[in-house]
Amino acid sequence: MAVPVPAGVVPDRLPGPVRPRSWYLVGPSASLRRGQARGVKLGGREVVVFRSETGQVHALGAHCPHLGAHLKHGTVQGELLRCPLHHWSFDGGGRCRAAPGRSDVSELPGPRAFPVEERFGGVLVFNGPTPLFAPPDLGGPEHVWDVGPPVTVRCPWLPLAANSFDLEHLRTVHHRELWDTPTVEQPDPFTLRLRYTSRVIGTGASDRWMKALSGNRIRVTLTMHGGTLMSVQSDLGRAQGLLLAALSPVPEGVSVRLAVAARRGRIPGTTAVALGVSRWLYTSFLRRDLSVLDGMRFNVGTATADPVMRQLLDFAVGLPEDADDAR
Repeated sequence: MAVPVPAGVVPDRLPGPVRPRSWYLVGPSASLRRGQARGVKLGGREVVVFRSETGQVHALGAHCPHLGAHLKHGTVQGELLRCPLHHWSFDGGGRCRAAPGRSDVSELPGPRAFPVEERFGGVLVFNGPTPLFAPPDLGGPEHVWDVGPPVTVRCPWLPLAANSFDLEHLRTVHHRELWDTPTVEQPDPFTLRLRYTSRVIGTGASDRWMKALSGNRIRVTLTMHGGTLMSVQSDLGRAQGLLLAALSPVPEGVSVRLAVAARRGRIPGTTAVALGVSRWLYTSFLRRDLSVLDGMRFNVGTATADPVMRQLLDFAVGLPEDADDAR
């Protein structure tokens, strides 16, 4: 019996936005020093982030509205970013505050400003004028985060996200079996949450570590936030794991950046060890996927037959597109 395709899903093309209007993790907080400006990509959009002398991070459209100079070459002066070409200066809200030879700059245009949050040891930027939802709240002050370098996978963001919701491949690729029936919930239009409990059937080094830490009962909560952030909370019984995977569409496919967390240790050096072990376990697990997904052409029609992935496709259809990627 044929499985009906969800409303809004066309079998021969991917559902949902090409570039979701959402939060993007553009880099580690520690890499953006006070007084520094840097150009970053927000899906298909160029943006400049800068940290003021007081430590605040701001995000502006990449080009000066005067003659179009790229603001990544600008200079941070106090709370302002000064254009490198004609020295127009803009605040974090995109308002022009000074221009040589002009006493009144109130009518001068400024670059578009974008919402910014610093969380998980990284800088998050929303690619729209107003956030449609708050970034996820993960961990707490007792956690330390480590943001890794980006890796590009040659496939769109949706197949990569669908891979995380594809429970059938847990056995074939990751050597895991489910203990019970998974549950899926969508508390709001921008959040999709999957919960399941698995056990290890593999024999590799990371598999043996995971089995020892968990007593072979791993409770996983996987949450998709707006199509660009996936959080993974793993309850191993004797330990807890916390991961954030940030997705950003690029011309070659999708850029993936991982941030892992560990609790602060009371003994010097233990936090760094815990972060290292956490990163090793997660990357060992995920590395098996990234090489397989490279070059994938996602079969939407087949995916609708899987009840979990079908809910992901429904979720993707409801996400907004960042259509104004040229500005």
